[in-house]
Amino acid sequence: MKNKFALTKALNFLKKEFYDISKYLFKDKIVRETLFSSNTKYYKFLRYFNLFFSLIIFVPVIASFWSLNLPHFLGYLIFAFGVYVVWIFEWVTNSIIFEEIKTFTIIQIALHSFFGMFLEFYNKYEYYDDILHITGGIWLALIIFPIILSLELTFSRQKIPTLVWKVNLYTFFTSLSFGTIWEIFEFTSDQIFKNYPGYRMSQENSLFDTMTDLIYDAGGSILGIALFWYMLKKLNKNRDMYLLLERIGNALRNFIDKKND
Repeated sequence: MKNKFALTKALNFLKKEFYDISKYLFKDKIVRETLFSSNTKYYKFLRYFNLFFSLIIFVPVIASFWSLNLPHFLGYLIFAFGVYVVWIFEWVTNSIIFEEIKTFTIIQIALHSFFGMFLEFYNKYEYYDDILHITGGIWLALIIFPIILSLELTFSRQKIPTLVWKVNLYTFFTSLSFGTIWEIFEFTSDQIFKNYPGYRMSQENSLFDTMTDLIYDAGGSILGIALFWYMLKKLNKNRDMYLLLERIGNALRNFIDKKND
């Protein structure tokens, strides 16, 4: 009887969780616009596209699990988490990450996991890892920049020149922090799996490799910041992009206020 009650309770819990997830994924959002368009149909198309490929990105995790390749399994799992964390952020905060940036996220992760690890582009092409560090810096900046700018537009009363520098510096140093965390992960992975058959040393026991990776991350972050300002300037001619970002900031503010209640 107790087992039946526990099973019923567990099923009800899962039912509620799946309902909440489906509601989040498919029902109306506070902001139903993308970075490049305010068209609702385009928003829905891109959202379903990103949802589908976010599920596909998990396939290598399952494949590496069945092949009992522990380093690859953990690597694919972390890469998949890089995709899912943007959905988790939206779900938790009831805000949005622009759908185009989600698409870029999926592409960036696929370049690491499918092309880099599965097709062994890391081993085949000398500068492949360097290129991904540059695009990774751009990717992080494109995720972090609109979040920080939207919060600043909502909370801050600073004038534009000061606000611009504040957003640029916050975005740059946050992006570089994630790049540093990644290098720590690579170092730890090398120490644990260096004797594992077929394991590719991420840092090749080289301080030079670590430092150049961080320099590429920093350069990519600067490019990403400049790119987003450029896009805002162009897009703002036909849409009030700052108002859109402020709406996103208000959603984040509501989340923060609820946490403080």
